[in-house]
Amino acid sequence: MKIFKILTLFMGLLAGITATAQQVNTALRLLEMEQYNHAKQLFIHNLNAAQGVMDWYYLGKIYAIQQNADSARYCFAKVSELDSKNPLAMVGQAMVENMGGNQAQAQLTLEKSQRAAISYRDVNAMTEIATARYFAGDTLKWQITLELASEIDKKNPRPYIVGGNLYTMMGEKSGKSHFFGLASGRYHQALYLQPDNAEALTQLAAIDIRILNYDDAEAMLRKVFKTDSLYLPALKNTGELMYTLGRYRAASEFYGKYMQLAEYTDKDLVRYVNILFLNKQYALASGYINKVLIANPSNPVMLRLKGYTAYELNQNKEGLDAMQKFFALRAGTDAGKLLASDYEYYGKLLARSGNDSLAVVNLVKSFEMDAEKTSLLEDIAKLLEKLKRYPEAISYYEKLVEAKNDNVPSIIYFSMGKDILLIADRAKGTSDSLLRPAYLQKAVAAFGKVVDMSPSSYLGYQWRARALAALDPETTQGSARSDYEKALEMLELKNEPKKYGSDLIEAYRYLGYFHYLQYDAVKKNGDAEAREKAKNESLSYWQKVLLLDPNNDIAKQAIAALK
Repeated sequence: MKIFKILTLFMGLLAGITATAQQVNTALRLLEMEQYNHAKQLFIHNLNAAQGVMDWYYLGKIYAIQQNADSARYCFAKVSELDSKNPLAMVGQAMVENMGGNQAQAQLTLEKSQRAAISYRDVNAMTEIATARYFAGDTLKWQITLELASEIDKKNPRPYIVGGNLYTMMGEKSGKSHFFGLASGRYHQALYLQPDNAEALTQLAAIDIRILNYDDAEAMLRKVFKTDSLYLPALKNTGELMYTLGRYRAASEFYGKYMQLAEYTDKDLVRYVNILFLNKQYALASGYINKVLIANPSNPVMLRLKGYTAYELNQNKEGLDAMQKFFALRAGTDAGKLLASDYEYYGKLLARSGNDSLAVVNLVKSFEMDAEKTSLLEDIAKLLEKLKRYPEAISYYEKLVEAKNDNVPSIIYFSMGKDILLIADRAKGTSDSLLRPAYLQKAVAAFGKVVDMSPSSYLGYQWRARALAALDPETTQGSARSDYEKALEMLELKNEPKKYGSDLIEAYRYLGYFHYLQYDAVKKNGDAEAREKAKNESLSYWQKVLLLDPNNDIAKQAIAALK
């Protein structure tokens, strides 16, 4: 019985030790994934149960990362109290010295710590020493420390991963690509020892993304998800990869999962909102934006995105307010940070608010900054039409045609032709009247494009007929005849006289008058057959006018003159 009690007690202690070890491993995994607050909570939980050197050390390390120097010093002091000879106690002391600006002393302390770690054959402590050396300004000895760590345990991938991480930091800090090559080599060495190591795979994928090696990056990240579908850095990097590839739906899925599970940064939030916006998830993006703006109403990046999403959600007042505040913040020294899309969305919001003149100014600015935004040319032209600035509108339609190499829809030529006709009408009876024929010829050409591009629509024929009729005001040549006849053919097939009544009457009147002139001309030379034919043609059109408009005086007068 006594032996049974001892065994039971031993098994209970073993279970407690195992549980604590598992919790430490979980906390270290969270630390690896930069989930500092969650890891901190777990280390504190462990310390409430038992005072452990590892818990105090890593808790202190987290505080150091979060720039909480006082708390870091307290934790590292606890490590020394528990085991002053532990290499981690000296690493903590060195970190305190470094935070105090005494790098030289920190490096001496790390030398002492390294000697202890080698004697203990403590690979974990060696990797911590290497990292501390790097942050203490030692650009060479940290590499030697990691080489020694690998000699202690040749099958341990950790020294190679830490080496890769430090080389990556050096690459990001200096902008020199060869550091990323060195980092990649270290990660590959780690994967040789442990092919499914999530951290090495994810970091290697990040380098592949940086050097545009997207296929290999995606393959690496897939390997991670086979063993850990919720490895946060892999979720984030996959979201970044999908964003880079323009696969916004997948980017939203992966980055969204990361945002749900992770302690994300402001930079992460901006990226996610951008992804949501590009994936047209405007309402969800707006929710995140509003949270930030409640805490920081003058955040320029979020104000910009607020303006963009509000426009897409038809929240025009909110969008306009956000963009106006954004532009005010960017005025002066930050004006160089303005994007073409800023002027575009501001211009579109102004247009919706009825401020067409200022809208034109901003849309023109956007196009000047980014000539690829050719769709803005149509928007600008339409606003200029509203403002009755027809010559300017035409010039922007012409720019659109030039930019698209004639690959524009027929509606553009149609709008251009209508504007030209309006200018021609304005010129009538003015000093510009001599220019009127040239305008009309230009309108004929524009409507000719409509006919060529949309031959099954009556509109091109009808409007070209109007321009031709204006060039032949006395209808002596009848140049609009064939176009009106073609338009009539299409309109009559529609069999909707109420809907198209005015268009039908216009064509009937022109053709009725044209044949009346023919009748009048042949009446004088005595050709009875030709006279009768012209008379009957004219009568038929005027009678059709009366069917649609029984009170049409012109039709009545014409019929009376023909009898």
